[in-house]
Amino acid sequence: MKVVNFGIIGCGAVTEVKSGPAFQKIEGANLLAVMRRDEEKLKDYAKRHNVPKYTTNYLELLKDKDIDAVYIATPPNMHHFYTLEAAKYGKAVYVEKPMAMTVTECEEMIQVCKDNNVPLFVAYYRRGQDKFNKVKEMLESKEIGEVRSFQYFYTSGIPKGDPNRPWLLSKEVAGGGLLYDIGSHMIDTMIFLFGDVKQASGISCNQSKALNVNDVTSGILQFKNNIQGSIQLSFNGNERRDELTIIGSKGSIKLPIMLYDNLTVIKEDKSYEIEFPQPEHVQLPLIKRVVNTLLGKDNYDTSGVYGLRTQEILETFENSTTIKYEI
Repeated sequence: MKVVNFGIIGCGAVTEVKSGPAFQKIEGANLLAVMRRDEEKLKDYAKRHNVPKYTTNYLELLKDKDIDAVYIATPPNMHHFYTLEAAKYGKAVYVEKPMAMTVTECEEMIQVCKDNNVPLFVAYYRRGQDKFNKVKEMLESKEIGEVRSFQYFYTSGIPKGDPNRPWLLSKEVAGGGLLYDIGSHMIDTMIFLFGDVKQASGISCNQSKALNVNDVTSGILQFKNNIQGSIQLSFNGNERRDELTIIGSKGSIKLPIMLYDNLTVIKEDKSYEIEFPQPEHVQLPLIKRVVNTLLGKDNYDTSGVYGLRTQEILETFENSTTIKYEI
């Protein structure tokens, strides 16, 4: 395989800038076909993005022998269905986050892809970005000594409906409001930076009653390397704050997860900042790794298990319970 031909199922708002153009800009990748049910919007998308094939029938896309991989960019309630269908037709899967609606769905997706020998990738794209790879490198090189603990604090106002994603705040379609939407990015980032989780506990409730989803969550995570810390997510406040603080034996690192403000390193009462501008296409670095892995030039995780782990913790926090993993 010299080029990976992709098809997109669900070419909506997220694919306009964040992800879609990456398949046309990365060497070794090609966007061959797109699918969505709204024919008028589908034709418009294909024309604007110069995509040669388009269809309102997902089976037509999956049966296309020229397509090697499928990017599933639908709302979360359809991730499980389309992943299983794509795997049956032997297509590699790159699925949007959160991976699915439930842990059970994630487990089934992993098993079916494994049974069909199909690679499964989840679009937790911060794993590909320079900022988070730099932090991971600094932690592994002990730039701030031994990592002791972390604290993450995020607050934003009560969300309003997004005309581009009217389903986002629907529990039946998206799972769990902003906790599942952006909270999944936050939890996956912790796993990426600190490693495998040993145990997690959380409490969550619908504090404001403004929507039919929980809007405040407090969580504790302990990792297998005994790094532990807290997460406070408030989607009902009056300000926007986004700060992860990582405490080491010789210094600390501060950075936002969702925003693109500078990373700050503090050592011996001195500090310096590193700037990481927002990429034009935020998913491009990760998609590049996915493409190169499919071409045999990289070894990015093809199991999808990290998506399952994030989902397990999301459900633990949402349901105010505790999960423990065997060491």
